[in-house]
Amino acid sequence: MKKNKSIIGSSLMVIAVMLGSKFLGFIRQTVIAAFYGSDINTDIYFVSSDFMIGLSGALLSSLTTALITIYIDVAVKKDREHANKIASKMLTLFLMASGVFILLINLFAPFVAKFLAPSYTGETLSRLILYLRIFSVTFIFTAFQSIYAAVLNANKSFVPGKLYGIVYNPIAIFMVLLFSVRLGTKALVIAYFLGNIIQTLLLRYLCSRTFNFRPSVNFDDENIKKLIWMSLPLLVSNIFIQLNSIIDKAICSLLGEGYASDYLYAYTLEQFITATITATLSLILLSQYATYVSEKNTSMVIKTFKESLSGLLIVLAPITAVVCSLAYDIVCIVYLRNQFTETDAANTAYALMGFGIGFALIAFREMYMRLHFSYQDTKFPMIANIVSVAVNAVLSLILAKYIGIFGISAATSISAVVTIIMLNKSVKKYIPDFRLSAMSPLIIKVVVASAAAFAVSLGVKNIAPDSYLVRFVLSAAAAGIAYLILLYVLRCRELYDLIYNARTKIIYKIKKKH
Repeated sequence: MKKNKSIIGSSLMVIAVMLGSKFLGFIRQTVIAAFYGSDINTDIYFVSSDFMIGLSGALLSSLTTALITIYIDVAVKKDREHANKIASKMLTLFLMASGVFILLINLFAPFVAKFLAPSYTGETLSRLILYLRIFSVTFIFTAFQSIYAAVLNANKSFVPGKLYGIVYNPIAIFMVLLFSVRLGTKALVIAYFLGNIIQTLLLRYLCSRTFNFRPSVNFDDENIKKLIWMSLPLLVSNIFIQLNSIIDKAICSLLGEGYASDYLYAYTLEQFITATITATLSLILLSQYATYVSEKNTSMVIKTFKESLSGLLIVLAPITAVVCSLAYDIVCIVYLRNQFTETDAANTAYALMGFGIGFALIAFREMYMRLHFSYQDTKFPMIANIVSVAVNAVLSLILAKYIGIFGISAATSISAVVTIIMLNKSVKKYIPDFRLSAMSPLIIKVVVASAAAFAVSLGVKNIAPDSYLVRFVLSAAAAGIAYLILLYVLRCRELYDLIYNARTKIIYKIKKKH
């Protein structure tokens, strides 16, 4: 019970920080949409910055994910000092790799730019090349931030690594408000660098009590070799995931000017859900799973895994119903002002609906991934991701032709099913007693309740006052109430457990303070 309370408590704290971060992100994107709209300038900025952030993240998150499991294993079996030495060696290696990647990006920027945006030519292509070279420095920031965050996560301190949005978003908002007219999208570039410098220094300070970086080029260590071999499949897997995003944006650029920006605006809204709930829980559970695996406590692995899947399904299903029924209202509330037109709002809403149908699917995929990682298996998740990306690419091309931007985002959601099927079969070798089919009664109840919530949301939307905000609040509230009532009528035990655990944790926190 104590460990369950720890998971719930950590989740609530990180979710609170992420909600604040995403709320600021909403404001940032709203300001950007209002001052810049959706045009070729925003397309260039988003395509270049997202590619570099995604590529550096693919390289370094693969290493840090492996580092968390190795770090915990060494700390449990030896001590923290040995674990910190491994972290220092890995950061040294990361920085060396970052230098190589920065050089390669600068040399091959013209080829990368043409791949990212096949339709760009002349001055537009030259600007994209320049932005790619500028953003290549992202590797240095990500190297420091990833290692510091990984060490803190391994030591059950999950909040600091999620402070980036709290730091960066206010800076970006400030720069756009004051300098967008004079500097254009250069204001966003300056904000990016300022935010990353401050975040890196902040993480270093918060990590100083646990870990101090001491450069070391002595890589003749079995744990380092093991970590690198674990990281290679993760790297390939993450690169293919980023390739998935690149393909989607490239297809968006073929649809016309502004579509890539509209896709990114929808993606920001989607991340409010997946990064706040799914990514937060998967981050915490990776450390928890790794600890249980090191302790050879298989029963707790299975119990925690089942509870995480059930909880995510119950929470995300009604959100899907609300997002799919009220996508246009949501987009208009957040973005529709000044340079952001109704056409942009419609395109962004279609993309958001495509993302929305996959909230629970993406969450399941991430849980299965983290469970494999905790057993230090990175090869099969790589294979599953490669297959999923191939499916997504084919679906995106086909669906975009017939249903436009909705088809591109929907393909991302649908392709997650392939990954889940493959990982569910693979996970049997680690927890043979687990059966996803045992969740069928819960899945049926949630689907029925979600369908009712969707219908209620549409019904209230049609009779609500002609105000985006009022209509959204009334429809979402009615949908949520209908969902909970129907689950209660259907006697959903997992809902009772979820409410009980959350209430117990809150009461425990209140009593502890007094």
